[in-house]
Amino acid sequence: MKIDTVIFDWSGVISDDRKPVYEANMSLLRYFEKPTMDFEEWLPKTTMTPIEFLADNGVYGDREKLFGLFKKYLDDAIIAGIVPTVYADAADVFTYLKNKGLTIAILSSHPPENLTEEAEKYKLKSFLDFIKGGSKNKTEGLKSVCEKLGKNQENALYVGDTVYDIQAAKGAGLLSAGICTGYHTKDRLLKEKPDFILNILSDIKKII
Repeated sequence: MKIDTVIFDWSGVISDDRKPVYEANMSLLRYFEKPTMDFEEWLPKTTMTPIEFLADNGVYGDREKLFGLFKKYLDDAIIAGIVPTVYADAADVFTYLKNKGLTIAILSSHPPENLTEEAEKYKLKSFLDFIKGGSKNKTEGLKSVCEKLGKNQENALYVGDTVYDIQAAKGAGLLSAGICTGYHTKDRLLKEKPDFILNILSDIKKII
């Protein structure tokens, strides 16, 4: 097995945005007059996209409109000072991978504009060979990223912090790594049987 490409999810992997995303989700629930929940109750309920979170709470509608509402409330939270922060070892890990000659990409359901802004703010954009936000189907998205990069899926690794990321990687024929710094717990990730488990981002150095 030779890994030549690492594709990262963003939220909970590179960027710790759990608090602003929580605030945005609660604003969505209030908008649709649904009961809110505290952070600890919400965290294990998180799904792959805000659309799926709303569906889990009985809210359905036009996907673009709902995603637009989520982006508005996410921006409102950031303006209010509830801001995402980069994980401390991200730049070191990206430097390490680049020095090894690997291709680095991002595939995330995070709004594209926010994703680009955060990558620039964290001074990570220059490391990235490809960046894709707003993903609504990560299985197909991962296949597409590999195709755009001209890479074989079996030589690519997807690093994500939820069971849905692991499922997407397996569905797309990529290696999968669950990371324990984000939305889902280590025990929950392990039940999906990822190829690798990372306690922190720097653990990727142990497998590459």
